[in-house]
Formats: sequence, structure tokens, C-alpha cells
Amino acid sequence: MTKQGSFKRAVRQRARESGQRYTEARAALEKGKSAERPTRPFEHAALKAHLEAHYGIRITSMTPIDDPGSRPRGSWDGHYPSTLLVRRKAGSPWVARIFSSPADKVSRVEGDADILRFLASHNFPAERLAHDEPVSLLNESALIVTEFVEGGRPTDAHGRVESPAVLYELATLLGRLHMLPAGGGAVARDGGSEEHDGGFYVGRPKQDLAAAMNFLASVEDAVAPEGRERFEWLRDHVENADDAEGLPEALTHGNYHAWAAVGTPGNLVIVGWAGSGRGPRLPALAWLLRTAAEVGAEYVDAVMRGYREHVQLTDEELDRLPGVLHIRALWLACYEYRLIVRRGRTPTLNEGWTRWRPDFAERLAAQAIASLHS
Repeated sequence: MTKQGSFKRAVRQRARESGQRYTEARAALEKGKSAERPTRPFEHAALKAHLEAHYGIRITSMTPIDDPGSRPRGSWDGHYPSTLLVRRKAGSPWVARIFSSPADKVSRVEGDADILRFLASHNFPAERLAHDEPVSLLNESALIVTEFVEGGRPTDAHGRVESPAVLYELATLLGRLHMLPAGGGAVARDGGSEEHDGGFYVGRPKQDLAAAMNFLASVEDAVAPEGRERFEWLRDHVENADDAEGLPEALTHGNYHAWAAVGTPGNLVIVGWAGSGRGPRLPALAWLLRTAAEVGAEYVDAVMRGYREHVQLTDEELDRLPGVLHIRALWLACYEYRLIVRRGRTPTLNEGWTRWRPDFAERLAAQAIASLHS
């Protein structure tokens, strides 16, 4: 490791020992900053009227993308309330996404459009903008329109991938994305974190850990005494999690797994670029690996085979893979922990994503690394 890398690691360690993430989360709550879902309200009739007037179109129907008639496989009612399928009297359907959270910035949505233009210029299979001026304002909230991609998710009806070939294709596309040339403007903005919390913690992958700590801190005072030890165990793991800083960077996606793809296998298109930007490349691969592991070992192997066609991971990336595998899993665990507390129950850490355990990442990383030598 370089001297600079050693210095950065020492800085991160000092931050962990001081409880920096927890302290920042408590301070953010005191200032009213809290990641909530859903956080992007809008008035349906006003949005329809705006789109028709702004683009000179006639809309025959406009429904949330997760309505029964268009729901992505594996999703549920209310999963994507601010993403709408817009069917027009003339022309193919559009997808409209509105960003009306208090944390959403118009400039960020304009940046989404710039990134999609960049991807199109490099023939990367991402969703395409639906208009030359795809971003508009409705009551000071930004919205963006893209072309609807037919075919749905490459999964079964329950949202599960059925073929390792799909994971191989996704990993190949991720490798292609990470090897695109560096760009300026929005392409160089911070990216790689989950943005479905309303954009309160959008940015680099380390923001997922900040959001996770926020989830915990927001319910800390409601945790029953018998649940305190488990709360502190989870909080300590968030505090000490590897944020992937200091690792090789690239233009990356904020939620890269099978649910970010639509179309038909062999011709998949990647959607959902609001969290994209430049950041450490390893977290996107780690999340794809983690979701692949839910299906089986051969799916993990498929991910590594596809990704290595374009990217050779560094020794430090391989060393830190176990820790980076925790980032998104901890986000989900803490999000679910908060839901349970708000329902008046004491989490046992055996519910859903709260069943997260650190030893799983060690085993998964070992399997992924072994597949590189097979």
C-alpha cells in the first residue's frame, strides 16, 4: 500500500474510534435532517397538466410504475410512488420521475440528464432521455422524462434471477461502465450511494453509512431497555464499517443489481441513475455480489467472470472486499430496524435484513476471490 493509502486508512480509523458517524447523525437530527420514505409527494392532476403543456403531448394514462398493470417483477404497491409510466396518445410511453423531497436539488436532476447523455454518447445501454429538454420544474420540484423500456426486469414473478447468464451480463455491463473515460460536469459529481431515501444522503457510498446511522439515531430514544445491547451492536458495526474511500474510482451506479435492469436477457438496459456519479467502484460490484449470493454460488461466479472481462481488481480492493460488502446490507438492516421500532416492537435482529451478520461477507468475499483463480 502507498504512504498516501496508509495515511487515509489511519484517518478513517481515528474517525471510527471517535464515533464520528454517530455524532454526525445526532447533530443532523437536531437540525431536522432525517431520511424518510416516501418523501417525494406530488399532485397527480397538476403533474399531468404540466407534462401536457410543457411538452405539447396528450396523455392517455399516467400511473405509478408499480401499479398492477406495470409493476416491475418483485415490487409492491407504493414501492416507486414518484416514478410514473406516462402513456401518450401519439408516440411510445415515457417514464416520469419527480424529485420533490426537501433535500432534492434541481441541479442534481439536471446532472442525471447529463450523465444519461454521456452514457448515450458512449453507446452504454442505459435508459434514454425522452426529449431534448428532459428536465422541467413543477412547483420548484424537478422532474425528468425518459423513454420506457419494454420487457420488465430479467427476473421471475417474485423478482428473483433465474439464470447465471443474467448476472454475467449485468457484471459485464458494470465492468464496461467502470472503464468509461472520466468526464467533467455531472459525470464527475459524487455518486454511488442509494438515493431512495429522498436524496437526503445522496453522494458517495459512504453516505449510505451516514444514512444507516441516521436511521438508528432517529429511533434510539424509543428502543426498549431489553433491546439496547442489540442496538449498540448494530450501531457499532455501522460506525466501524469500511466506506470504500481511497479505492479506485469510476463513474458508478447507486443501486446496481438485477432490479436496476430492464429489457430482455442479452439486451438489458440499466435504469435508475439518480444516485450515479464518480466514486469508489467496489461498492457497486459488492452489492451485485451480495444479491447474487442470495440465489447461489454459481451466480456469484458468474458476476466475477463478467466483471473481470473489463476490470482487474487491485490487491487493496480484494483485501477490503469483505468490509465493503457490508455497506448496502447495513443500510437495509438499519432501515428495517427503524421500521420495527416505529411499529412499537423491539428488534431481535432476526427479522428480514436485520439478520445481517459480518461473517457472511467474509465467506462471500472468499468465494468471489477464489472464482478469479478458477
